Amino acid sequence: MSPASHPAPAGPEKDPVITEADLAALDTSEGHADEAAPEEPINAIAARIGGAIAILATLVIVVLVTVAVVMRYFFNSSLPIASEGPTYLFPWLIAGGAIVAQGSRGHIAVDILISRLSGTALQRAETAIWAFSTLLLAYLTYLAVYLIPPMAAQSTPIMGWPQLGSFSAFIVMVAVMTIQAAARTVHSARHGLPADGAVAPVAPPSPAGDDAPTQHPSKETPDA
Repeated sequence: MSPASHPAPAGPEKDPVITEADLAALDTSEGHADEAAPEEPINAIAARIGGAIAILATLVIVVLVTVAVVMRYFFNSSLPIASEGPTYLFPWLIAGGAIVAQGSRGHIAVDILISRLSGTALQRAETAIWAFSTLLLAYLTYLAVYLIPPMAAQSTPIMGWPQLGSFSAFIVMVAVMTIQAAARTVHSARHGLPADGAVAPVAPPSPAGDDAPTQHPSKETPDA
């Protein structure tokens, strides 16, 4: 038996190395980038407004927190507005971010069921989900408005500001998100999904002839 027929001795086992291909195989975010931009004007406008609210609230909070830190550690004192202002404005930061996430479909979603649908079934499911979301958010808006009188009667402990100014962030958030969900319901019912009717591009014939192996795409087309 020739030496070449003997298997090479196995070397020491190495720890498995995670490659870029392994990380790409674990990535389940494909398709979300296509939904990042609002698909109709109402959500686009709302996302810009929510972004402005979040940015403004963040800037004011950062300034107030910086002032509070400087006053405390360098002057051994405190400024009431710097102590209570960030807490008072934080709900507006959350509200602005939630509006932006609603406009760009950035909220966390479990789509294990709807991801199995395609075509008309997917469009109807999307429309039904957004219609239900509209009703739910409208009911939350009603509850928030109902709480205006008791919140108006309360004030903050340090500055004595009305709590309604901070609670109004929740009212604005759910009211704007209701409009966003309603706009997306109408858009889905009238225009369908962006991928509806799309035809997958056909690969050009292989130069090697008909006997060449067919190149299959790495991802399945939803309507295939």
